[in-house]
Amino acid sequence: MSFAGVFDAIAARYGQVVTVAKDGVTLGSGRAVLRPMLDRKPQFVPTDLGLARVEETLCLGQVGLPFSEEAGVWTVTQGKTVYAVVNLRPVRAGEERIYWRAVLRRREEGGS
Repeated sequence: MSFAGVFDAIAARYGQVVTVAKDGVTLGSGRAVLRPMLDRKPQFVPTDLGLARVEETLCLGQVGLPFSEEAGVWTVTQGKTVYAVVNLRPVRAGEERIYWRAVLRRREEGGS
């Protein structure tokens, strides 16, 4: 079994269905393992207008998710939660792409 095949089995068992969009256009869906990045920053940070939520999530997505390394405004939706993609890159073993690794930032209900 290939590395990507092993990751697909992990995503099938532990992942959630996510939908990927670029520049507001839905490109497709697949499975991804989403985990909070609790070691990064406080979840709520002070701003001039009060506290702002800064919740970052690690996304390990199947290689079949319709991501690409092209510039654009990428979003990932899981259920009713929408995340902005902060950082995106493929993880490879040699020439084989195993999965996508992304850092996501949860969007507030107001769209920020």
